[in-house]
Amino acid sequence: MTFEREVAEVNARRTSVLLPILLVAHAVHVAVFHRSGAARAAMTPVALHWRDGIALTHAVTFVLVLPLAIVALRGRKGGAPQWLGAAVSLVYLLHAAIVVGIDQQEVTSVTPFIGYALGVAVVIVLPPRVSIPLYVVGLAAFVVSIETMQAAANARLAILPNGFSIVVLSVAFSWILWSARKRDFSQRETIESQRAALAQLNESLERRLEEKVAEIVERAEEVERLNAHLQAQVRARSTELEAALAKLGESRPSAANLAPGAVVADRFEIARVLGEGGMGVVYEGVDRVSHERVAIKVVHASSARELEALQRFVREAGSVAAVRHPAIVRMLHVDVTAEGMLYQVQELVPGETLAKARGNRAWPAAQAARLGAVLAEALAAAHAASIIHRDVKPGNVLLTASAPGLKLVDFGIAKLKEDSATTPSGTRSGMMLGTPAFMAPEQIDGARDVTDRADVYAAGVTLFLLVTGRYPFEGASSVHVMISHKLVDAPDPRELAPGLPADFAALLRACLAKEPAARPSAAELARALGAIADALGAPSLEQIALRRKSERVAEDVIPTVAES
Repeated sequence: MTFEREVAEVNARRTSVLLPILLVAHAVHVAVFHRSGAARAAMTPVALHWRDGIALTHAVTFVLVLPLAIVALRGRKGGAPQWLGAAVSLVYLLHAAIVVGIDQQEVTSVTPFIGYALGVAVVIVLPPRVSIPLYVVGLAAFVVSIETMQAAANARLAILPNGFSIVVLSVAFSWILWSARKRDFSQRETIESQRAALAQLNESLERRLEEKVAEIVERAEEVERLNAHLQAQVRARSTELEAALAKLGESRPSAANLAPGAVVADRFEIARVLGEGGMGVVYEGVDRVSHERVAIKVVHASSARELEALQRFVREAGSVAAVRHPAIVRMLHVDVTAEGMLYQVQELVPGETLAKARGNRAWPAAQAARLGAVLAEALAAAHAASIIHRDVKPGNVLLTASAPGLKLVDFGIAKLKEDSATTPSGTRSGMMLGTPAFMAPEQIDGARDVTDRADVYAAGVTLFLLVTGRYPFEGASSVHVMISHKLVDAPDPRELAPGLPADFAALLRACLAKEPAARPSAAELARALGAIADALGAPSLEQIALRRKSERVAEDVIPTVAES
């Protein structure tokens, strides 16, 4: 809508209310001022002339205003003519000028002209190009009327300046009101234009967002399909290799290390050695297909005694490939070379093991709770896939600066690097599966039905070590440590860490219960530790890892297959 159209509609609405009232007023004036018969004979000629003039003026105005009122009433519904306001203004300015002139026969007041002039300025919205000519015509009529009807020269000189003053004031008032309405219209137009532009922008952004979301969903589905295909390939290849390993007992391939630049299976290029143990070597390498840095674990089937461990290595590689969780290292490939070298390819994660990162100092409860929550979430995902880690410990937890802040590695596979047998975390090759300092009582018994609660026990030992700086069970040898696991109740961690929250301490003792059924599940543990970390205001684990990494002098790149 244009400003002119809006002004026309405003004038139509206002005059449609005002003109019917004025029509009634005009009719009343005619009835009051008209005299006939005996009443006329009793009046003086001057008084009679004045009354007849007033009655006639109102009658004529009534006739002129009636069609304008009809136009105004119809214009309220739209389509009001733009000339309506000017026509009404002109009629009433002339009406006021004539009435004032006729009044000069009885009184010298110019009140009617003042009232109508100001009323027109207030009620009718007129642009200056229209209001000025109208008021000039009205003023001319006023001057003619005064000069014609007022016989006294002194009275004329006193009255005429008032007419000029009221016209100037009315024109100024009309101009101010018109400018204010135009400014308001301009502001509303600007707001509407901005609102329309904003709505269009929002619509465009929503459309682009929907397109991007659809694209992301499509790509995610494609990645999901590729991951599922890759995992199926790993599991299928694991089944094939398990059968093939039965035929490797007589083979005796060389255990020599691969030199930098060597290529395994025409795909994985060796860069450097990351770790070496009795059964093989872990290398850093590059996948020539994806160009990603990877960890390549090569195992030599060098003896029939180790054949059972190799078969377990292959079976569990297939199982781990089925676990999807950002805190669990990804298994990318498993196969055997033509030379009889069994190898495994995992993502290479920059970071350091929790065993190295924790140092010799106890961690704040908030940070330990956050780490424990993420670790328990990873274990819960593995348990949901019917996988029990069986060797949860700081050496198998990598802290990383990327979400979710850690990677859990070494899912029960053959160990590549032996720890010292004299330390609480050592495990001798060929002995029971697990690390004595972190083994649940049922693992020490060699029970075949070890459940996922064994991982919860090991997580409890890890967290106890984090918050207190000491193991819950210690001894002069691994045997003494294992006896303590079986027979000695876990100490209250608050005896070693007095500031530890009571609910955190109670949760740790529940994790270290002798009976598996008395321990929480990994999912329950994750929820409880997450609530404690939130209550203590702990940041995300990746922020914790980044902060601790910045405090160290040097940064190491640790293989995704942890030391044992």
